[in-house]
Amino acid sequence: MRALTRKLLRELWGMRAQALAIAVVIASGVATLVMFLSALAALTGTRDAFYRDYRFADVFASVERAPRGLADELAAIPGVQQAVTRVVAEASLELPGFDDPATARIVSLPEGRNAALNRLYLTEGRLPEPGREREAVVSDAFAEAHGLHAGARLAVVVRGGYETLEVVGVATSPEFVYQIRPGEIMPDYERYAILWMSRPALAAAYDMEGAFNDVLLRLARGARPEAVIEAADRLLDPW
Repeated sequence: MRALTRKLLRELWGMRAQALAIAVVIASGVATLVMFLSALAALTGTRDAFYRDYRFADVFASVERAPRGLADELAAIPGVQQAVTRVVAEASLELPGFDDPATARIVSLPEGRNAALNRLYLTEGRLPEPGREREAVVSDAFAEAHGLHAGARLAVVVRGGYETLEVVGVATSPEFVYQIRPGEIMPDYERYAILWMSRPALAAAYDMEGAFNDVLLRLARGARPEAVIEAADRLLDPW
């Protein structure tokens, strides 16, 4: 065994350059893997904390037009911790100095306060104030693409009605971390925006007073998502 060991060491010494190169490659691979796993753990932890702190919903549903009273029935589904209804509208935008067509998804906010679920993280400005129907918060990616700040104005067309909105804040939310137009596979931050407006103002513009067309559900710990979704579908099916 000693002779074989000495022979192995002599051959290894003779191939020391190749052995060193292989060791360096292996060490680099291990270091890259460790860095990748560390970055993944950090990103996953940051995402989970953002979702938790800003109350990202567990279940989403859209309808044509449902009465607001249905929210109580949705909240009573076993396993549902909280049910929040919203008004969501699609709109066209007109921007000074930008000739390409731009569109927006407008999401309602409770009057004078942040959303109960899918809360906004403000990077600039404030939320719309009660009674000020033409105030809006714009998504950070769109604001950055066009250099928009609090005080800017946007021309919006909702259901044929033309309105000029004042930007009072810039924000993001866990719902729109990846801001992309429905049906597309790549984001277009110059031509697609997310706007948040006070619910009374958006409901009046979109003929949704006393109604909703979007609902968010937060599930209780241990709830079965499949059972909740099935029950919610039954309630929402007529709408």
